[in-house]
Amino acid sequence: MREVFKYTFTTIAEWKKLLLVILTVSILTVIEAFPVISIVAFLFEKLIYLSIGAFLIFLVTRSKDIESYFDNLKRNSFSTFLFHFIPTASGILVALLIILTFWIMFFVLILQFTNTMYIIADPHQIIVSVENSPVLTQILLGFYSIYLMFYSYVFLGKFGEALSQETFRGAFLSMISSLIDFKYWINTFNLKYFVIYLVWSIIISVIYTLIGFTYLFVIFPAIVNNPNLGLIIIPILVGITTILTYYTFFSAYFAHLSTEA
Repeated sequence: MREVFKYTFTTIAEWKKLLLVILTVSILTVIEAFPVISIVAFLFEKLIYLSIGAFLIFLVTRSKDIESYFDNLKRNSFSTFLFHFIPTASGILVALLIILTFWIMFFVLILQFTNTMYIIADPHQIIVSVENSPVLTQILLGFYSIYLMFYSYVFLGKFGEALSQETFRGAFLSMISSLIDFKYWINTFNLKYFVIYLVWSIIISVIYTLIGFTYLFVIFPAIVNNPNLGLIIIPILVGITTILTYYTFFSAYFAHLSTEA
């Protein structure tokens, strides 16, 4: 667990690259406000983050200790830092889109099979609708929920495995296999993986919840009254997101390593 924080803070210590990432992503965030090119900017932002993640994990695997890792991190150019692992990032991103589609379609197919599509007619009453649905629907949705719950636990390690790949194919297959690689699922049931996952999920949940409430009740009203504040607030939020993303990369990788022990 300590190595996760050690590598995270060491990566942050290379502040020049951190600031350049914040600047780059902040520009993309502003571009995302424009309807026509927003989706392109959004996807490019995710590709950059994933490429950075793959590069950081590559450095971890090629460095004998934390000092050599930091030296290698400083030595590489910013362009390499951002774009060298775009193939890996592309494989992960495509796989994530397919996985998201799978979970949506799986849910819809259950409702179609049981003739209960009315459940999603009113999202505000979905829990009540499920409670009043036929027994078969409740059983299948229960299976779906359990499957999704276990998958969310395994996902972190599989994400780390994908980040350690150096090709589109390797990263893509690592992510896609997360849906059916039950042997890997079993390997995640070890204490180290559980601790990494638990700490990661708590930290991410708490911080993003605080950010969400702060944005809704403090930041957004302030920006409405003074739009120029966005020029200050966006880089701050991007900076927090970037640090948490670094932390997620290392949590995922070291969680994955625990499955190979």
